[in-house]
Amino acid sequence: MKFSIIIATKNAAPYLRRCLNSVLSQEYGIYEIIIQDCASQDGTSEILEEFKGRIDLRSEKDSGVYDAWNRALARASGDWAIFLGADDCFAACDVLMQARAYLARMPEYTDFAYGALLTGRNAQIRTMIDRTEAEVYRIFLSSIGFPFPATFSRLAALKKYAFDARYRIAGDFDMAARAVRSDNIARLPLAVSYMEEGGLSTNKKFRRLLLAERSRVIRTHILPKAAMLLQTHLEYLRMEGAAAPHDTP
Repeated sequence: MKFSIIIATKNAAPYLRRCLNSVLSQEYGIYEIIIQDCASQDGTSEILEEFKGRIDLRSEKDSGVYDAWNRALARASGDWAIFLGADDCFAACDVLMQARAYLARMPEYTDFAYGALLTGRNAQIRTMIDRTEAEVYRIFLSSIGFPFPATFSRLAALKKYAFDARYRIAGDFDMAARAVRSDNIARLPLAVSYMEEGGLSTNKKFRRLLLAERSRVIRTHILPKAAMLLQTHLEYLRMEGAAAPHDTP
């Protein structure tokens, strides 16, 4: 099993070494690192030069992160892909090893497998996003259900749906909304990655744009699937309830 780790960069010097070192320290070594750089001018290029020979790098102007991801996907050759921001990193050195063990047992119709996402400031963990399948399908009714930086996506599905580069913030939600079915999302029982807080989706300056883009996705792709999403949410709730321990007399 081969992983494609895709990283879009634009003036990403402060955290980039941490991100790349977290990949290069993985105990499972069958992966490719694909960097799509937007002609950075802050020292990012010099850092990437240090990793020459271990990364697939292309530096050129793009129209945003989703355009960059699509360009990187065109070069990807793995079985599963994961998208890390330049200020993200893997949560531990055995993430790919653990993920491989679980993904190898996934049925072919599973397109997305998500784990827990750690978030914080300056590498200090403050919260953990660890959702049940029921929560994922419920949250899909208003936003992307699984934490994308902690989600492995089957490369074939990504190339089929791709990202709509017209979006600036909600392109991952749009792609997932088009792809989601009642049977193609699975949960991984591990912490996958750490995300530095303060990205576009949490920046108050871009709140209005984020809400507008999410509303567009909901109108276009979520509302036609709302009954399926709600039904799947309820089915997982029942399964989770049945699996919960019961008191004995």
